[in-house]
Amino acid sequence: MVIHMSENLLTMAIEGAKTAIIAAEGFLKGAVRLKGAESAVSYPETGYFLPCIYALTGRDIKKLSDLPPMLDYAKTLVKDTPTVENALNAGLATLVAAEVIEASRYAALEKPYGTDTLDAFPDLGFQSDLYMRKQGVGLVSHTLPGVAVIVGYAPNPEIVGKIGKELQERGMLSFLVGPVCEQMAQAGVKLGQEYGMVPLGRGLTAASHASTLAFRLPIVFGGYKPGKKDEILSYIKHRVPAFILQLGTLDNILMAAIMGVIAMGLTVTSDQEIPKITDAFTSQPDYSKIVESACEVRNVTLFPENTIRLKRLEIPIPIAFGPAFEGKSIRKEQMYVEFGGGNSPAFELVRMKSMEEVQDGKIVVEGPEIDKMEEGSAYPIGIIVDIAGRKMEKDFEPVLERRIHEWINYGEETWHLGQRRINWIRISKDGFKKGFKIRHFGDILYVKYHTDFPAIAEKVQITLLTDKAKVEETLKEASQFYDARDARITGLTDEQVDTFYSCTLCQSFAAQHVCVVSPERPSLCGAISWLDAKASHRIQPEGLNQPITLGKCLDPEKGEWEGVNEFVYKASRNVTKRLHLYSITSFPETSCGCFECAAVVAFEVNGIIIINREYGGENPTGLPFSTLAGTIGGGVQTPGAMGVGRMYILSKKFIKPDGGIKRVVWMPKELKEALESGLRKRGEEAGVPDLYDKIADETVAKTMEELVAYLQKVKHPVLEMPPLTL
Repeated sequence: MVIHMSENLLTMAIEGAKTAIIAAEGFLKGAVRLKGAESAVSYPETGYFLPCIYALTGRDIKKLSDLPPMLDYAKTLVKDTPTVENALNAGLATLVAAEVIEASRYAALEKPYGTDTLDAFPDLGFQSDLYMRKQGVGLVSHTLPGVAVIVGYAPNPEIVGKIGKELQERGMLSFLVGPVCEQMAQAGVKLGQEYGMVPLGRGLTAASHASTLAFRLPIVFGGYKPGKKDEILSYIKHRVPAFILQLGTLDNILMAAIMGVIAMGLTVTSDQEIPKITDAFTSQPDYSKIVESACEVRNVTLFPENTIRLKRLEIPIPIAFGPAFEGKSIRKEQMYVEFGGGNSPAFELVRMKSMEEVQDGKIVVEGPEIDKMEEGSAYPIGIIVDIAGRKMEKDFEPVLERRIHEWINYGEETWHLGQRRINWIRISKDGFKKGFKIRHFGDILYVKYHTDFPAIAEKVQITLLTDKAKVEETLKEASQFYDARDARITGLTDEQVDTFYSCTLCQSFAAQHVCVVSPERPSLCGAISWLDAKASHRIQPEGLNQPITLGKCLDPEKGEWEGVNEFVYKASRNVTKRLHLYSITSFPETSCGCFECAAVVAFEVNGIIIINREYGGENPTGLPFSTLAGTIGGGVQTPGAMGVGRMYILSKKFIKPDGGIKRVVWMPKELKEALESGLRKRGEEAGVPDLYDKIADETVAKTMEELVAYLQKVKHPVLEMPPLTL
């Protein structure tokens, strides 16, 4: 289809918005008839109400009777004159209308999405806060280069399949809306969150669930207040690396939706021939070039600040490979063979070697290959990577070793969990059928080490052990490496060094946030220790982990130094003036959106409640993790609340001036049990050997009243501690 006049497109958008609003009124009336006007309305597993409306208006929609004023608001945005400005506003009105339709669907139907009507895949609909935060972390770290939303349909499934595979191999997260969902499945592309190819729904309004992800990012990672429409739209435009691929014939409602996402700050590339009405809406009828064209428009034409960095690696393996597959799982019924995970001995080790000791490109499998293994069984494995380079250092070994986990998960048919001697690897049945072998692990690691660390990995040699005797024998040597590394950081205190390190990885989303990493305080995400940051700086001197010279100590108890204050002030863009590294009540460290746990002062009990990201149940604060995280995150100092890494909870510096570990009164059972040995040790050091048993969890207290009763029953030490004050 060729549209000859740009005015026609603008008129289509405006008329489409009117139609969308009328449709929304109909859906809303239907939901009210079924459930009643006072019936609750919400999306599952979110603390951001209806995110589009919440972000644009600041209104926290809780029941169906709250929605008619939102449609009245949408109507005020629609003007008849076919100008670009009016079409963009009509687009925003369409986003509001679409969310009303979807919210009505969720209110009226027990299972609005998730039913497997075509057997091939279920529509997934709304994406939870946990999923949104996980993908946000990937965008921040650039392991996820960007997001593509594919709307419509192609001439045939083969075209869609090639586009889908290209996006997966280039590491993009993709959302599907409309008939393209079924076409992608017919093309043999694996669908689901774990494959980075997410079918939201076969109706156009399902695209609303992609926009809700974008609307939550400024609130969660940027610290913007709901209702600050212009600021939120600017954030999405400059910081969310996403684009839309529109396939197939345009109609009025689709054109209105396109103008809506353009108003959000995103770009749209169509396979239709269209006139130019804005630089953000372009045409590329050549399907072999459409992904590249969409990225170019997103990066160069409009928004160079936060570009989508696409690269395709040529790795000689028979399966697809890329970051899009990192989050998948291979269940027991899907696996061909597995290694480690407690079912067989396993380990992985990176060793620094001299140039003479390493033969670059040598990959050896010592023991049986996969075609000699019995389906469904567990086998031993040892992965040894020897790296030589003039800039390679011993301190780099653990940093490089941890990348094994990430890269093996990049395989479409391979899965990895854990590290060191507790690793766990699976190869799927489909992977075996496609010809994947043990030696291909070596191909993956060889290419990735050379590609990602060319300055230090001049030579890479890989040995893969599957012989049980050799694995067990070599594991003893590997354990000596691990113990030596641990000994270096164990006992190292903040007072023993004169330099801390920064991490500004999350500034691509939370522009004001600066993480300060010390020997006794790891990063909020839990992924970076002081030694890791030090090694990372050596690997990439201009990177995100910069040294912070401490200078004069202003307060050793609270953890304040002149040099840290000066660094953080500049790095936070002149926002954070003072930092008390060890306190939660005075000048606490800012938080991004990637922290493992939220620590919150509970004045009712004079203690600290800690909630980890994975916990979705009730807690005594009455607020879910997502809501707390939205308050804490965004790079703003929040006395009384902060994000923390799991291991910082066990540090002797943990909220030291506020009473330390004795202040902890509640945490989820999973987190408590995971930290049990460390909590018991810290309790003994604090003079409360039974502190672990006195800390409540959801099995004994889900409300503040229940928590108060439990703490009194067990005589928790907070009952005799001085009051916490801000």
